[in-house]
Amino acid sequence: MANKLAGFIAVLFVVVFLGFYIYKVPSIPLGIIIFGVIIMIVFDFYESLASENGDEGN
Repeated sequence: MANKLAGFIAVLFVVVFLGFYIYKVPSIPLGIIIFGVIIMIVFDFYESLASENGDEGN
């Protein structure tokens, strides 16, 4: 439970941190890169939660 909460808070902080850059530096290429990074972070968090529950799919 503590890992899920810590991971969620970390993802939230990264999204807020990178969202600040999208707001302050309105550039389409930068926005695309930041959006891709956020997708990778959320996917990794989802995968780590799935492997923690034993749902690895193997």
